[in-house]
Amino acid sequence: MSIKDKIIFGLLIIIIAAGGYFQWMADDMKSRMDELNQNDQEHLDVIDKEFREDLRNLNLRFEGRGKHIRKAQQDIIANTDLINTTASELNDKIDEVQYNLDEYSRITDLKIDKTNNALDDLQDSFDSQKRQTRRKFSDLDQTITQLQNQVKELHAPPKEDDKKKKKR
Repeated sequence: MSIKDKIIFGLLIIIIAAGGYFQWMADDMKSRMDELNQNDQEHLDVIDKEFREDLRNLNLRFEGRGKHIRKAQQDIIANTDLINTTASELNDKIDEVQYNLDEYSRITDLKIDKTNNALDDLQDSFDSQKRQTRRKFSDLDQTITQLQNQVKELHAPPKEDDKKKKKR
């Protein structure tokens, strides 16, 4: 017998042992399931019997109470109508508040736009005034410089060329 045959026989024995083990487990599970099913059936019979008895007692207690049930139904209908009316009123008030909020938003947006436009106009006016003031300062500086030059010319001693021109 070769090693190959020994390995095959070894695997066959392992497979047969595993199959036997699984068969034994399946039989054990089947017997436990049968026992559980039997216990479940007995339990269901007890519960069904108790439920039917309780249902019969309830039916006996509620016989002749039809007017109470009709009154409860009428109260439920009245409450449903009240809920619907209140819900409708709330929807109307919510719509009114939403309209007021939208109107406020529009008015506020207009005021903000007007304020932004006024701010832009003021900025333009300020820039224009700033340019005019710079021009005036520049003109004043130029005039002061010219006056200083004229004063210097007046106070300066006459030049020889100027003296000759004056003599002629």
